[in-house]
Amino acid sequence: MKKKFLLYTILFASLSLLNSCQDDLELTSDSVITSDSFWKTEDDAKAGVNGMYVNFRIQTQQNYYLLGGARSAEITGGVQSPLTLANYYNNNLTPQNMDVDWGGLYTVIHQANLVLKYVPQIPFSPTTAAEQKRYLAQAYSMRALCYFIMARSWGGVPIVTEPTENTNQSQYIIPRNSIEETFAFIKKDIDLAIANYPDTANNKIQLSLPSIYALKADVNLWTAKRLGGGTTDLNTALTAINTIPGTPSLLPSFKDVFAYDKKANAEVVFAVRYSVTDLPSNLSDNWNQFMFVGPADFAPLTSAAATATFGTLGTGAGNAGISRVQPDITRFNFAATDTRKAATYLTLYNGAVPVVTGLVKYNGTVDGTIRRFVSDIIIYRWADILLMKAEIKNALGQDPTTEMNLVMQRADASSSFTNSTPTANDDAILKERLKELAFEGKAWWDLVRFNRTSWVPSMAGKQILFPISQNTINFNPKITQNPI
Repeated sequence: MKKKFLLYTILFASLSLLNSCQDDLELTSDSVITSDSFWKTEDDAKAGVNGMYVNFRIQTQQNYYLLGGARSAEITGGVQSPLTLANYYNNNLTPQNMDVDWGGLYTVIHQANLVLKYVPQIPFSPTTAAEQKRYLAQAYSMRALCYFIMARSWGGVPIVTEPTENTNQSQYIIPRNSIEETFAFIKKDIDLAIANYPDTANNKIQLSLPSIYALKADVNLWTAKRLGGGTTDLNTALTAINTIPGTPSLLPSFKDVFAYDKKANAEVVFAVRYSVTDLPSNLSDNWNQFMFVGPADFAPLTSAAATATFGTLGTGAGNAGISRVQPDITRFNFAATDTRKAATYLTLYNGAVPVVTGLVKYNGTVDGTIRRFVSDIIIYRWADILLMKAEIKNALGQDPTTEMNLVMQRADASSSFTNSTPTANDDAILKERLKELAFEGKAWWDLVRFNRTSWVPSMAGKQILFPISQNTINFNPKITQNPI
């Protein structure tokens, strides 16, 4: 396993990535880090698993949101140039301008495949044998999660179960599997993960039995509604939610779920950790910096609430803002009494004129004089799971009132849900998800699952699946393009 090859010659990596690393792309690398000198000890196994999480975090810095949220019309242009972000919220993506491809997720899958190949060969002591099983379970879980992200975005993708460890790239030039084959593989990996987890422990920043049951529910809900899985998959999803171990619960305050000093709280099931305590060489802000408001965006600050959130412009610490995009507040319908509104975004005014809206949900923390956008990226939390349960129950002809009221009344004690027809309930559940989970990388996939992409004005006449980047097809000519 050659280090440079592992880093740069990953299956289906885009040519843009390859070009940026041209100086390092020596397929006859002189690195001495090979499988003969690694994957020998328990520490090697732990390092390999940690590497898998590091690679996944790279995907959540921006790509996870661009795939799961940016096309949903919850964002619009900010004060400064949105760069290529505008292609997402305007739904003008083409194979030529699609700058997110699946190469990065295959990098994560490659690392999971290494874990699955080599960790079973490492001798663990009797007292640490449970950790060996946990590492395998996490690798199966991560591989399933990455394929799920890709399948929702591009449809069927090439299924790869072996790590990329040699320079014969031709063996990796393979066609896409069907969407049915892809989801069958995802479900198989989920079952293998569940079988390997040695206990119900959950540290919330690594995959665990609670988060894999959340993923199982999510996957089966998708196949029930998008692939004709019907009642069978709905019941599987509902059972998975009811089987989630531990005691996840809603926090009394919505705002506290995202507070920097309340990371890994009781509501979080799985999140990707960002922290100012990271090594400087690894410290990288996530995508939320593109939606922050600072002095570069607007000078006459008149809102006291915004002052407390964004700082006193020009003098306070951590006021840097680049506002490439901003929340499109016309897409939300928060009641005046809904506490989620101020905890999600605030608008700056010039007198009575709204000028720019800044995201506060994921605004990180101030480190010295620099604002670091190091809020954890939450993949699953209890409110999300409760709303999934409401959606499942409604599709099964059951009353979703209990789950809906738990989420709605946490945000607004005066609100309540009224059970109605399945179609009306679906619309109410989706609207609640769009508000509750705004800017968490869920909105686009929710619209697709509910078959409500027509709610996005820019989607008129457009395809739901993402185009596959031309770079990816150039690298692998056996890949067929999605309908454009």
